[in-house]
Amino acid sequence: MIALGLLLIFIVFATLMFLRKIPALLALPGMAIMIALIAGLPTTDVLNNIIAQGSVKLSSVYVAVFAGAMMGRVLIQTGIAEEIIKRAAEFGGEKPLVVSFGLMFVTIILFTTLQGLGAIITVGSLVLPIMMSLGVPRKLAGTLFILAFATGFIFNPILFTLYRQLLQLKETEPIPTQVSTFAFILLGLMLVMLVSYALIAAKRSGEMLLMSAVSKDELLKRDKNKKVPFIALFTPVVPLILFFGFNYFNTKLDFIAAFIIGSLFGVLVTDWRNAIKTLTASAIKGVEDGAPAAILMMGIGMLLNALNLPVIKTALEPLILSLPFHSTLFYIAFFGLLSPLALYRGPLNIFGIGIGLFTIMFGTTVLPPIALLAAIMCVVQVQNVCDPTNTHSVWIANFVGIRVEDFTKETLLPMMLVCIIGLIVSALMFL
Repeated sequence: MIALGLLLIFIVFATLMFLRKIPALLALPGMAIMIALIAGLPTTDVLNNIIAQGSVKLSSVYVAVFAGAMMGRVLIQTGIAEEIIKRAAEFGGEKPLVVSFGLMFVTIILFTTLQGLGAIITVGSLVLPIMMSLGVPRKLAGTLFILAFATGFIFNPILFTLYRQLLQLKETEPIPTQVSTFAFILLGLMLVMLVSYALIAAKRSGEMLLMSAVSKDELLKRDKNKKVPFIALFTPVVPLILFFGFNYFNTKLDFIAAFIIGSLFGVLVTDWRNAIKTLTASAIKGVEDGAPAAILMMGIGMLLNALNLPVIKTALEPLILSLPFHSTLFYIAFFGLLSPLALYRGPLNIFGIGIGLFTIMFGTTVLPPIALLAAIMCVVQVQNVCDPTNTHSVWIANFVGIRVEDFTKETLLPMMLVCIIGLIVSALMFL
């Protein structure tokens, strides 16, 4: 009965999210409360154990989100992000595809650090008009920007800090090197797909004519009073160098510390006289940018606590253990062919109801933890690029003037292919 009740809860909330009647920010806490109630938890325990304790369960994750968002604001306020984008565009001259590749590369680098809708709007408002002014079709420009964003996001802290929680690592433990190794493999797959897609789509589009009334020269006009030193252009990679450098020597450096150091580096090399003012403003705006992700993490924490209740685990574990995940073919088929279930906050979406399935799977011996995490990393790429409920996808679609579902139609098959190839590599490495 409990398993049937859980299924009904998942279906009801997934349908409501699919129909856009309720956002994920409210759906996840609602699911957690409903699950706790069918498990027979007293009202006081629901309030204390599910809502109160669950809301802070992933506190380290959303504090890292705030730290990353603060650094993102530093990049924007100091002009570093804009300078990097303009230099990439200038380097490409008047060749649309060369400029597009340059801008995609910069977008990838920036979104290893940046996060939140504010960052998408800031970078997209610079990158997309430049691409379209050179004749890159609107839908292609938007699609390339989403693909570049998702490629860089592979290394974003919001994911790595969540991976730590899923692997149940202690505060002193570094992330296993297999995780970063697989992340680089996934990065390689995304880059191959991105370049292949761009070349095929450009050829399919035929001759790229100028489509925008705004010239590239106008878009690249610089504020001469706002000079950004060359060394400041390395700011976005400072946290990555620190994090993976420490991790390489089996020493843990938290992303929070890495981002704070990166923020300090950015303000000191650009305008050290106004460093305190810039950091203060960036911290305030960073909290604002990271708030939606933090609220979502609170809901995920509540859902994690609800699904870890003994009654729920007892009801679901036999069902999960009955599936033949030990089979390499089943592992690849399950997570690869069913990866579209990550759309609309579905059962394979780690930022939706899928967190429940993955949490229970981590608590069993159905798969080695690293193999399960690698599968999640593959599926997350499908979700980041193809899910029409992503706020970044909605904004980009509106900006370039197309329907958000067009991105899903355009990218779902290529992203499923990336996911399946990644799962094959994961199976060879970890199963």
